[in-house]
Amino acid sequence: MNTLSAVLTNGQFNVVYNILSLGLASMLFTSIFLFVGRERVLPRYRMAVMVSGTVTAIATYHYFRMFDNFNHAFAGLTGNNPDAYNVGYRYVDWLLTVPLLLVELVAVLALAKAAQSSILNRLVPAAAAMIVLGYPGDAKLDIYGIDASVWGLLSTIPFLYILYVLFIELGKSLSRQSAAVQKKVKLLRLLLIATWGVYPITFILAMGNTQATADQFVAREVGYSIADILAKCLFGLIIFSIARIKSAEDDAEYAKTEFKDA
Repeated sequence: MNTLSAVLTNGQFNVVYNILSLGLASMLFTSIFLFVGRERVLPRYRMAVMVSGTVTAIATYHYFRMFDNFNHAFAGLTGNNPDAYNVGYRYVDWLLTVPLLLVELVAVLALAKAAQSSILNRLVPAAAAMIVLGYPGDAKLDIYGIDASVWGLLSTIPFLYILYVLFIELGKSLSRQSAAVQKKVKLLRLLLIATWGVYPITFILAMGNTQATADQFVAREVGYSIADILAKCLFGLIIFSIARIKSAEDDAEYAKTEFKDA
């Protein structure tokens, strides 16, 4: 779907090229680290680490597709042709990875099965709804004549519900976690707000334009990519650190072996 109204200068091309390359490398090597490192936590916490690795692996594929598509659209056979750039790759990626981000957060806490199911049964559908409702507005799709701002508003509703579940419902379970784990989880929640906040800000700045200018396109790609790196790679590494903390709390022998130099 074409959302760009102007061609890119060499400088603008290089900025987007480099940020997509950074995103691809970050996702790939975080995936490798997490899948290799899963053996360094107790079995009950490995699922959370593997979900984290799956998130970055999925993102690796989509960043490869975006990188290739960007080159094709602006440096390949089509030349500087905005029509060839597909913004849908990001939304397909988010539709798969955003619910999984919430799954890994809940899984690493090793909550009681009933509590875990209750929280996930609310978070996962809300996350999917947030992405599905946001796409038509960001891609400027003409669906039943609904304005982009309306799609943005509809997408905000499940976003606010997710925040409620994370801060209120999940917060009730944190009292049973150690101080070290509570600190990490609170950091993760703030990280989600900070990174997910980039998307509505970018959405609002583009409102009123049927097509983005070259500067807006570059700002969106850079903002989305940095937010993705933080929300997936950094988030996954913090999940890994929580899994190691909880493994040490559960098993004294593990703590002695893994943290003997700490």
